[in-house]
Amino acid sequence: MAGTASPSAGARAGGSKPNLYEVIRDQLIGEIESGRYPSGALLPSVRELTARMAISTTTARKALAEVVAAGYARPEGTRGHVSAGPRAQQVDEETPQPTEAPAAARPSGLAIRTPVTVTSDGYAESETEHTTLDVRSEPVPPAVALALGIDEPTAPVVVRRRLVADEHGMPTELRTSYLEPGFAQATPLAEPEQVRGSWGDALLASAGGKSLGTTQRHVSARHPSDSESAMLGLKPTACVLTRTETTHDQSGRPIDHTVTVWPAESTRLNLSDER
Repeated sequence: MAGTASPSAGARAGGSKPNLYEVIRDQLIGEIESGRYPSGALLPSVRELTARMAISTTTARKALAEVVAAGYARPEGTRGHVSAGPRAQQVDEETPQPTEAPAAARPSGLAIRTPVTVTSDGYAESETEHTTLDVRSEPVPPAVALALGIDEPTAPVVVRRRLVADEHGMPTELRTSYLEPGFAQATPLAEPEQVRGSWGDALLASAGGKSLGTTQRHVSARHPSDSESAMLGLKPTACVLTRTETTHDQSGRPIDHTVTVWPAESTRLNLSDER
């Protein structure tokens, strides 16, 4: 596709404040350019955007329409909006290449995954070359606001997303940690860098420099959200195993809410060491 200028560029150049839909549009485009939504991946639905960003459906629809107009996505009926990939990739695709698309970019295809067993407290032992890390500040989603006891619906939280892939590039784990800003700020947890060690109480205590209290853990199975199916290369009708963990400080204040998602077809949870 030919390059197109951002529709709000002129307004920003004049010094006017961008509309909310423009901010969300630019965030989505940035996530497409960064590879979070590769070519063919489903973008967040209108419902997901309204819940995650605390915006109206009109604003969400307008933002998605602007992403389409900018050439970064295309509507696909009831499936929603699909990423067209980063601009450089779009230019490369004008000349057909004999290589396969990444697994995460073809969620409707047959994916052969290596079976893995995960302990109740375990993740991959360390960040590896097959790990993609994204750290940012985002408006708190409603379910997370409830878990962290945040009353302000548009309050920002520190969000650390980690996508782990196997040696073949097949996504195997998506972990999203929402951290209370007062706990995470001015610590390595709020920085876009790898944090050594498995995610858990010990790491939160060492990185946050504070003593911790209890951690509540729950394991369940469900269908993936649009963004989860895109990042893990799954069909929307697939099943995923999820573990939610809410960690508190010694006073009982919740400081971290982590959601880990695995493809159910290839993951077994070993709960024998659950505390």
